[in-house]
Amino acid sequence: VGIAVAVVVVAVYVWQFHGPLAKEPEKWGQFGDYVGGLLNPTFSLLALLALLATLGLQVRERRLSVKELRHSAEALTKQNETLRQQTFEGTFFQSLRLHNDIVASMEVLNLSLKGRACFQHYLGELEGQLINHGAIETYEAFLPHYEIFYREHQAALGHYFRLLYNIVKLVKWTSSIDQRFYTNLIRAQLSSAELKLLFYNCLSDLGSEKFKPLVEEFALLKTMPDTALPADDLLHRYSPAAFGGKYPESWL
Repeated sequence: VGIAVAVVVVAVYVWQFHGPLAKEPEKWGQFGDYVGGLLNPTFSLLALLALLATLGLQVRERRLSVKELRHSAEALTKQNETLRQQTFEGTFFQSLRLHNDIVASMEVLNLSLKGRACFQHYLGELEGQLINHGAIETYEAFLPHYEIFYREHQAALGHYFRLLYNIVKLVKWTSSIDQRFYTNLIRAQLSSAELKLLFYNCLSDLGSEKFKPLVEEFALLKTMPDTALPADDLLHRYSPAAFGGKYPESWL
């Protein structure tokens, strides 16, 4: 554009004042004034437009850079979430395997029982003691007899309940996961006898403070069998949430 304007300005001058080149300095000065008076504003305007165009390109590039940085940050966040999910799942499923190994290693030697069969024996022994001593009706009577039972079988049940509690706590304190999905997996690992023993354990001082709130929050007793009926005083120590929102009807 600048070159075109300069050519037009000179061409108009030549067309209007054609003739041999002047030898007088003042005429060259007049020609310079003419050219400068027309081209200086033109080139100034073009320079301003070029500057504005440059600023526009810089603004556009900066917006693109910000957008790319935002996308990079989002991608990094997603990557971190994926890594966090993978780390959690690795720990979670390894803990479940360890918990199943603990169950598989259980034995009641005098009855030749192994694995999950031991829990039915422990449950029968506990409820038998509670019934025989009339300790099934009230919470106050239940507590000392459960403590006696637990001390007798602490070697088998202690690390079982501690690891189960820590697996549920791991799910509780991990954000950005479907906590219900993973606690449902935990509950699916437990047999009917294990759920019933969990019910009694969380009523005692061993689990009432820390484990019982998690049992209620994630409805871990939702599938507990109701064939052996606890007394209302024991049952109502739990909120209905522990059973999925309402107490088993046959227990009421």
